[in-house]
Amino acid sequence: MKRGGQISGVVSLVTFFCALCLAVFAVLTLSTANREHSLTRLAEERAAAYYQADRQAVEAVAAMADTPLAEGEESGLAFPVGDDLLLEVVLRGEGGQNRVVRWQTVFRGDWKPDETIKVWDGE
Repeated sequence: MKRGGQISGVVSLVTFFCALCLAVFAVLTLSTANREHSLTRLAEERAAAYYQADRQAVEAVAAMADTPLAEGEESGLAFPVGDDLLLEVVLRGEGGQNRVVRWQTVFRGDWKPDETIKVWDGE
């Protein structure tokens, strides 16, 4: 008996296409996992730096509890969080105690706008 060449050719073509799709999906999955790993490492470093600065701030505020500020007087403290952030703490004297008025991270780096994109100016 003679076998049909058309059917086996279609099956081979479909098999090749499926293998190609699996290879493309594998490469995309690998690149996504690599980017996610880098992002996770960056988040881990940022979190560790923040909590280290937070610990220093808590210790400084606790040390200042023994010497309360004058009524209405403010004192500001700043602790570095990595290269481009600061943890700013502001205390105010109220009722013979130091009250925390602000506890926030602030960007301290130089901001430069992205001017590589050509934006239409209307003319």
